[in-house]
Parts: sequence; structure tokens; C-alpha cells
Amino acid sequence: ETDPQRPHRRRHAASLLAMGKHSKNNNDRAFFSHAERQAAAYGRHSSGMLGGHNTAGGNFVDRGWGTQKRTLDSDSMKDLDACSLTLVPCVEPVITPKGIIYDKQVIYQYILDRKVDIERELKAWEAQQAADASEEADKQRKDHDARIEEFVARQEGLSKSDLASRQPAGAGASKGAVGAVMGRRLLDDKGAHAADTSFWVPQLTPQAKARLDKPDGVVRCPFTNEPLKLKQLYPVHFTPADESASASDILSMPRNERYICPLTKKALSNVNPAALLRPSGKVVSMPAVASIIRKDMLDPFTEPATKMKETDIIPFRVEGTGFAAKTDEKALKVTKFSEAGRF
Repeated sequence: ETDPQRPHRRRHAASLLAMGKHSKNNNDRAFFSHAERQAAAYGRHSSGMLGGHNTAGGNFVDRGWGTQKRTLDSDSMKDLDACSLTLVPCVEPVITPKGIIYDKQVIYQYILDRKVDIERELKAWEAQQAADASEEADKQRKDHDARIEEFVARQEGLSKSDLASRQPAGAGASKGAVGAVMGRRLLDDKGAHAADTSFWVPQLTPQAKARLDKPDGVVRCPFTNEPLKLKQLYPVHFTPADESASASDILSMPRNERYICPLTKKALSNVNPAALLRPSGKVVSMPAVASIIRKDMLDPFTEPATKMKETDIIPFRVEGTGFAAKTDEKALKVTKFSEAGRF
């Protein structure tokens, strides 16, 4: 005999199972629940993420989850040879004295665009200054005319009402308020306190003027906010890991396998940061700089070897590895925002 309530019971059981599962995976709410707060505090994921904290491998304390050790993934970090504006590997890399690497075509276009923007902003600021000067001169002229009228009235012995009758029609209209909608006049307030009693009239509504600051006429680096000059963009010459590979093949390689240090033969990456030797433009690892280059301060890649200064060694600005112990937080701190323009 068929039970007519059997489908209903089956659906009810399924709903109960779903409710029980949802009570364990309460991570779809608009607020941070107590279970999620505990999971974050103890370095765990909730039971619906990566196997759950009640299963084997569910506790991620050892991996650094929920702690200060792991903040960003390595995928969130820019590659060592990536342009700081486009975030893609550079075709023709150049570097600034502060270690910011750019693609040559991109940074040249950025400088040109910024010069155009600065010229446009400067014209707008000069127009504002001219308008302010014209407004101030008009105000001074009106004050001068008012003082002359007042002096003449005193010499002739006229009262204020007689002086007001001499003014042309409409001269005092600005003191009143007229409210009109679709051609119908709803208010005609000519009182001395119209600005207080009829403040809602559009012509008496205060208008906030947008003021322009004088633009900076110098093209600045969007990361360090220091002057950006063409003569201070030094060419960068990486040493490929595979000398026979073409440029397109090198760019298609993984980030840690594209280039090596020509002295230590180790791969260059954010974990193994690099520095530029300005006389030759060669890129070497920082351990090689410390153990080889700084001993005699000579560039071994020039013929003959060139004597270098400390400023000729330009460390690359790396964003880190995702771990606090390997990341320079001071280098990542943003001190000022600026418009990057088109590139």
C-alpha cells in the first residue's frame, strides 16, 4: 500500500538535514558570527571550507591562518620584473633611483599624459585667478561708486530715502527675493530681511564654489611622489635563465624561472631580491651585492671594471612574499595618492 505522506516526509527529512548542515556552515550571513570569530582566532576554517576544522588537516594554525604571519598570498604580490603601472612583465624595463621598475613605453606615455594634464590644470587655475581678480576689481569699483554717492548726498543734504530714489530702477532688486514656478510668481519679497525670511528661494540659496589649488608643475612618480625625470630612468638588463629562449618564451615562463643572477646563478624573485648595477645595467641578487660587489665596489660587467659609488647600486623595490617576515612594510606604505593617468 502506497503511503501518500511519504514524499512529504522525505522532503521534510531533507530540509532537516539541510538545516543541520547550515548550522555548521554559518558563513553566509551579513555579520561575523561567533563560530567564524573562533575559527579566525584559532586559525581554523569553518567546516564548509577546505575539509572543515573537525576533519584531518582542518586546523590551519601551523600554516599561519588567523595569525599575523600570513597576510597576503604570493599571487597578490607584483612580480620582480613586472611594470609597476601595468603589473605585467616588462618588455623594455627601466628603473628609477628608488628601485621602481617600469616598462619604458608605459612610463614615457605616462610622463607625456601627465604633462598634458598639468598644462590643462594650470590653465584652469589661471582662469580661476583671473575671474577672482575681475570679481575683486568689480567689487572695489562698486564700493568706490557707493562712497561717491554717499559723499554727494551728504554735501546736498539728502536723506537715505532721497538717495534711494535717485538710483536707477532695478538697482536694489538684488536685495529682495522673487519665487516663481513655471512662469507664475509665488513670492515677491522686497524686505530688508528677505535673505532670512525667504531663504528657500533659489537665488538666495548659498552656492559652494569649487576652488582649484595651484597644480604642481613637476611630473612625479606615482609611488614615491618624487620628481620623475627621463635622464634618471636607467635601462635594466636581466640575465635569462635560458640563454637560447626568445623574449616571448621568457615572458611565458613562471615568475621564479625567468631570470637568474649572473654571479650566483640563482633565480631572481621576491624571495631572492635583486639590485641594479647602474654602469652596466646588469641585475644581480642582493646576496651577491653583499658578498662580492661591496668588497671592491667595481662593476665586473664593464670593460674595464668601473668604480662605483653607493648610489650606483639600486635595490629593486619588491612587494614581498606574502609573509610578514619577508616583507618590508615601510616600502609598501602609501603616503600620498596621485592620479596615474592613462597608459
